Amino acid sequence: MISRGIKGVGTLISGAILALSAGTVEAKSPDLRLIPSRSITSAECPFEPGAAIAGRVQCGQLNVPENRENLAGKNVTIFFAVVQPEQQIADRDPILFVMGGNGSGLKNLKRQPALAHRLARNNTLIYVDHRGSTPWGKPDMSCAEFPEGLDAADPKADPANVEKCRNSLASKLDINAFGAFEAAQDLRDLRIALGIDRWSVYGVSYGTTIAQRLNFIDGEAIKAIVFDGMSGVESNSFGKSFVLQPLAELLDECAAVKECVSAYPKLQSDLEKAAKALQRRPRNIGGERISNVEFLDQIRLALANPDLRGRIPLAISRAAKQDYEAWRKLANPEANSGSKDPAFTWPSSVCRDEFPRMERSDSNGFPTRSFDAAVVSGARMTSFETYDWARFCPRMGFTTSDPATIAVVKSDTPALFFAGQLDLVTPTYQSIETSRNFSLSTIIEFPLTWHFTLINQPECAAGIMLQFFDRPTAPIVRTCVDALPKTKWVIE
Repeated sequence: MISRGIKGVGTLISGAILALSAGTVEAKSPDLRLIPSRSITSAECPFEPGAAIAGRVQCGQLNVPENRENLAGKNVTIFFAVVQPEQQIADRDPILFVMGGNGSGLKNLKRQPALAHRLARNNTLIYVDHRGSTPWGKPDMSCAEFPEGLDAADPKADPANVEKCRNSLASKLDINAFGAFEAAQDLRDLRIALGIDRWSVYGVSYGTTIAQRLNFIDGEAIKAIVFDGMSGVESNSFGKSFVLQPLAELLDECAAVKECVSAYPKLQSDLEKAAKALQRRPRNIGGERISNVEFLDQIRLALANPDLRGRIPLAISRAAKQDYEAWRKLANPEANSGSKDPAFTWPSSVCRDEFPRMERSDSNGFPTRSFDAAVVSGARMTSFETYDWARFCPRMGFTTSDPATIAVVKSDTPALFFAGQLDLVTPTYQSIETSRNFSLSTIIEFPLTWHFTLINQPECAAGIMLQFFDRPTAPIVRTCVDALPKTKWVIE
């Protein structure tokens, strides 16, 4: 049976309908508009909750304007799920889970019931399907031509199919009304509709982008915020720091370990020597033409593999002597793994918020090392990470966001940043950039951990997060992080 009308959670939803059927509240937003309270309705959950949370889940929906400047226009339906705490503790604020990727929080709840159980032991936990997410969004921001939405941004994408996709989307939604700022407005409206005065917020990946906007427009209602894999307005993922800083951090990591620095005392100069040689004269290695670009590409991808990371210094040292066998063994077959998703929610954020600002200064102190020109020019995004945004964005009809919606602001909300050492999607330095705009912030880097720390280190990350939400200003006990395995260096 689908959980419905559960005591506590049901009261939260039904009580909100009664208490907030009329009236307005003043938004803490740039334009200081009055936000009309919106009604919510109970809805059947689109999936059967897992055994770990069975009997504790109620779903609902919230209708909001597609365009808040045109209240007579179309509406968007926002689905959400509330997980009742296993044992309620007085004065514990609800936790809002802001999902990344295509933005389907309910999909994460379906896939990760054990994680939800862990987070909802003593706190009410709220998941949301952001506007446009698949498969349950109304409308959903997808088209039949591209089962993987990002394939439309591939340089080889058929322009005719892109045009069909654009027309399909235009027939059901305004493609420029489904970004991170609009999603944050929906979350604020949901808080108001549920009658929640204050909650704690967790955001992951693209969800950090939304959570940052939510803190901007509704920060007074946020007790504390956790960013897992930060992708903030301060960072430029199109800049050279994005590909150079993770490499600088490997060099720093080796330099801090006696056995590594003793074995490879000239690691950076060896890297630059090898890159310069291959830039000047590419080699045929294993039947392929390898220049400084391909050489650095393979090293970069190996940074994200716990079994290969410790082999990189050996590969660099030998490559400087024109021995490339150790470098060949850095090949990472899992580098392009991952599930497909049809939604254009994250691409919308790139086209409207990031790509138009790609030429802005990349001078936040990163990279922390100066590299030879052969490394700087050779370090690039890999082929499967490179999309033709210059064509894709206008082809789809995306326009640049209002600068006010991507403003960099200072905040007094206590903030905790989770960063994975192996994360090349949202490298650690991006957490550092955003943390500078919070008066109270802490960054925890999890050794040998990929993107989405809470999934990859659930026991440790969840424990720290709940500790932080309970007492945001108290020192964080990070014993479990310090106990995680570290890089194992392969010594020549």
